Amino acid sequence: MPKIIEEAKQLGTVKLDDGREIPKMSCRSETTITNTKTGYEYSSEEEVKKDIDSTQTPTKAEDIRRDVKIFAPKLADMIAPVKKS
Repeated sequence: MPKIIEEAKQLGTVKLDDGREIPKMSCRSETTITNTKTGYEYSSEEEVKKDIDSTQTPTKAEDIRRDVKIFAPKLADMIAPVKKS
């Protein structure tokens, strides 16, 4: 089952009112792209575009389904330790 996986990454930090900084993260995600008429699973967005644009296939944009699974970060990963003065 082909999946497009985007790993979690830190986008920056957010400063809280109490002075703590916590990481601003993008979540890990897995996307499965399927042709609802044929059941074919695509390995990339580029492959989908080629199939839709091809005159040799009847595939239309409305035949494509994207199932996205989001993995939320653990709370411990999102909370920075309190800085001691």
